[in-house]
Amino acid sequence: VAPDMRSLAVAALILCLPAGNAVSSTALRAAARPALVPSASPRVSGAMTAATATARPKFMPSPQAVAELTESATKDMLDRVEAMPLDLPSYGVVEASFVRTGVAPSEGTPPVVLLHGFDSSCLEFRRTLPKLEALGVEAYALDLLGWGFGDTGGGDVSVEAKRAALLEFRRQVLGDRQMTLLGVSLGAAVVIDFNAVHSDAVASAILVDPQGFIDGAPPVPEPFARGGIRVLGSWPLRSLANQLAYADTDAFATNDAIRVGLLHCARPSWEDDSVSWLLGGGYSVSSLVPRLAPKPTAILWGRQDEILPPAEFAPKFVAALPGAAFRWVEECGHSPHLEQPDALAAAVRAFLDSGPDAVAGDDDVSEIVRLANRGALEKLADGAGRGGARRRPVREPRRKVRESCRRRQGARRIPRHANPRPQRAGRAPRAAQGFRAERAGDGAGCGLGARPDLLLRARARPGGRAWLRGAAIMNERRSRVPPTSPR
Repeated sequence: VAPDMRSLAVAALILCLPAGNAVSSTALRAAARPALVPSASPRVSGAMTAATATARPKFMPSPQAVAELTESATKDMLDRVEAMPLDLPSYGVVEASFVRTGVAPSEGTPPVVLLHGFDSSCLEFRRTLPKLEALGVEAYALDLLGWGFGDTGGGDVSVEAKRAALLEFRRQVLGDRQMTLLGVSLGAAVVIDFNAVHSDAVASAILVDPQGFIDGAPPVPEPFARGGIRVLGSWPLRSLANQLAYADTDAFATNDAIRVGLLHCARPSWEDDSVSWLLGGGYSVSSLVPRLAPKPTAILWGRQDEILPPAEFAPKFVAALPGAAFRWVEECGHSPHLEQPDALAAAVRAFLDSGPDAVAGDDDVSEIVRLANRGALEKLADGAGRGGARRRPVREPRRKVRESCRRRQGARRIPRHANPRPQRAGRAPRAAQGFRAERAGDGAGCGLGARPDLLLRARARPGGRAWLRGAAIMNERRSRVPPTSPR
């Protein structure tokens, strides 16, 4: 975007009109809409006043893409997306896109800012935000800088830029009030990072299936990064992500969910922003998690999460935040805000009213903590490696092949002393004696007859069976010759 076009975009946003070469009829209708906050809930004045933005983002999904959607909650939320220019020191002017509940601010209750996961948008909260609104929660579902529908102007989308955008959003939209930050998946890493730098802006935190102990992204050349991002925006990969995100895949991993997840990928700078983010290394916040300890914190985790398995990651959060309230979300995978929105909204309301301990749900984490603290031998004994109980047993055919290979390898490693060799006439070889005793089945004998493991190895050697058979026959013949009488 040229500087003059950027200035025009900022001016258009201030005037509550979408920027662009032409103003469409859809944009005009959006600009003419009244504020989303109902008049029945007047906003308080002074420091509690939240900014009102009725502008629409420069980019919104095409009418054709919206027409393909079947979930009414998605369409309703798309109609409510607002935009506001944020002037970030050192980063320039960017566009913040968000959706708010129609609930007026109240003294003593901080606003809740909902932060989505990796490469997503505020539409992640399309089912939770209406529930929060019905419970009287002042909440804002914000698009993280570089994702969602907000325009970055081709600028920086690094960790520092995302942090600066959230801070400026707090200043312009929330009136510098403290926030309750709710982060889902990678959104939890955003919460942890922001709290470490701007702790005074955070009143409390709610971490939902949090990502906090996977540090950074591996360095890759830009062509590979760009190719990976293009795959990220493909239907097959989004379909796979949907299958992993839900416990009830039949109900939630639908084609409509894939379409919703791809809407923001049509934004013109999405690919460049995503490549820039990937090359920047991402979040590394594992050492910053304990800094949340002084804040009231709740950790909610879907019991069937397959993307961030609780058996692997939950004990780390429990150890780093011993004062946090941990709660299981039952019959839920990686996305409680989509799969169990009623439970999540009720948890947020209870958290705001009475603190973390008031959140309902099972809080027993003793089993996963015990499993995480096992020794190496105990883990080996029960077959649980990385991922704990998620490790699948070896399939039967593969097990048989492995055992067969072990037997063959063991047969080749025969000690020299166990190698049967011909001996002087008149003296039966021990191998032959053992072989004869083994064939007779009387249990008598010595040598290899008493050592069936060595007998098996001798048989396995090339020509071993033939030699043992010949030696046994010769030994039998010699045993039938009467001994000569002494002279």
